[in-house]
Amino acid sequence: MSAKVAAAKAVVAVASDKRGRIAIATILCSILLLFFLPLIAYMGVMSNIGEIEVDTVQAQQMIVQNMSAEEKAKLSHLESVMTGIGKEFQKRKLNNLTIKKAQALYACALYNAEKTDPDFITKYTDCFEQAKNDDDLRNAVFSAFGVAIDKDEFNNLMSVIKNTVIDIDLTDTDKNNLDLVRWAEFAYENKWGYVWGSHGQVLTEKELNRLKGVFGSHVTDKEAYIREHWLGRRTSDCVGLIKGYGWYDETSGTIKYGTNGMKDVTADGMFSAATEKGPISTMPDIPGLAVWHQGHIGVYIGNGYVIHAANTYDGVIKTPITSSGWTHWLKVPYIKYIEEQEETTE
Repeated sequence: MSAKVAAAKAVVAVASDKRGRIAIATILCSILLLFFLPLIAYMGVMSNIGEIEVDTVQAQQMIVQNMSAEEKAKLSHLESVMTGIGKEFQKRKLNNLTIKKAQALYACALYNAEKTDPDFITKYTDCFEQAKNDDDLRNAVFSAFGVAIDKDEFNNLMSVIKNTVIDIDLTDTDKNNLDLVRWAEFAYENKWGYVWGSHGQVLTEKELNRLKGVFGSHVTDKEAYIREHWLGRRTSDCVGLIKGYGWYDETSGTIKYGTNGMKDVTADGMFSAATEKGPISTMPDIPGLAVWHQGHIGVYIGNGYVIHAANTYDGVIKTPITSSGWTHWLKVPYIKYIEEQEETTE
């Protein structure tokens, strides 16, 4: 995935999240949005911003054609800097989500600072490497470049990126058990919420209303809590955590319903569809197996732990396999199972 696309995904996430709009209004200059629009259109995610249907190919062509030579040069410069940020962060073994945050923050607030500082990327990476939290990072950016960013707006920007951008390095183009574990770990680490019927999308007002209409009291009875805790974040229900992985398209970074051969089934339906399964007492120690009891399902991640979307109040959690009353294990249908390669020592 190119640096431009990665940062565009972050900008889209901010633009489509109600908490991020304040940050955009005060931090993100309009010209940067213009730079990212061709990429946003090309990725086919304009619908995240509103209800208008867009011919993405035509939109891309029109915007690019109307860019001035100066704008195109600035866009090229942005790409070059963001690529440099990515390479330096990878060199220092900083994770990919941190890279996304850094690229988006650069595009939103530090474009001018970079142009006047020939050592920008090194100093910028130092800020992220040394900061222990977002407050440290904001202060480090001010100390290094003299750019003051409002605390609330900065925290909103960081939160929106963390809560909405999926950033996972998957090992194989085919859906498999090891990547399912990575997906579940990502959901747990990023504190995804729980809403009945969801499968990993950002919970927008539109999506919440859709879920209310389809699933009724399963959602409406807990709507106040959902709005307070999960609106604007990614959510899933128990089987939705697995289905979301099956429907995830790594190229676009989006979840595409009903794709990759993953059926839209319930937890019990997934257990019924499994051809390899058995009582929990017979479970082999294979990461990426699912564990099940009637009406609920989770992902076994190895070392005796399960990640599952538990309930509206807890969201996605990690628990010992001995808890939660699992009665059976199964190989998730619709994905393949591969063994982890054992490290060899000389």
